[in-house]
Amino acid sequence: MANQDKSNNKIRKSRSRSPEKKAQQFERILESGKKLFSEKGREGFSLRGLAKNLDMNQNNLYNYVESKRELWIAIRKKFFEQYRDENRTIIKNHEGSTVDLLLNIFGHFFKFAEEDFTAFTMMHIIPSPPSDKIGPFEKQYKPFNFLNGTTKVIQKAINEGEIKENNAAILSFFIYSLILGATMIERTMRNFEENTDYKSTEADEMFQFGGQAFTSKEFRKYVLRKIQLGLTDPNLIVDESDYKY
Repeated sequence: MANQDKSNNKIRKSRSRSPEKKAQQFERILESGKKLFSEKGREGFSLRGLAKNLDMNQNNLYNYVESKRELWIAIRKKFFEQYRDENRTIIKNHEGSTVDLLLNIFGHFFKFAEEDFTAFTMMHIIPSPPSDKIGPFEKQYKPFNFLNGTTKVIQKAINEGEIKENNAAILSFFIYSLILGATMIERTMRNFEENTDYKSTEADEMFQFGGQAFTSKEFRKYVLRKIQLGLTDPNLIVDESDYKY
């Protein structure tokens, strides 16, 4: 009975928090949830485990998020907004060719992954948890459609004659698939570079990323340069007749 009274007091205390305190607590929930999703994966993650990590009553946690799917949506929304706003700043401040702008955007993709790979995996790797109920975060969610933004910039470069191909959308998808894989490889290489005790066995097949004659930074630079050449070299144009059925 005493424990129940203690829990009720915690809930009442949470409900009486100021908007600023609630916002701070919600940020704690998002950051801790992001970390736990990355460590446990979609199936291993639980709100009970999150509440324990936060030293928080589980009922109190439900005052902020109704399900782990809702939390997943809230976390991704936060970091997609950050990524979008940073890209908008890059576009606003850019001076130079449109292809150079694209390379800055792609470089920012690498940088974002380097600075917060956990958020990056939430945005691009970890699939959404299932739910039988659509919660308030999902009801209000508006897709970011970040590839559409890249496609528009590519189309601008096509219109200006900097890129000679005609299908901006498929080019956008191709480059996204390329840099998504490259950021993951770079991350593994960087783990070896930063941690000499990084555990890997021959069965993992990861050790091969730690003994190359080039660094993770050099790999990134190579990928971006290769993309630049692929965009601007007329000899590398892929005509629609090459892949259309």
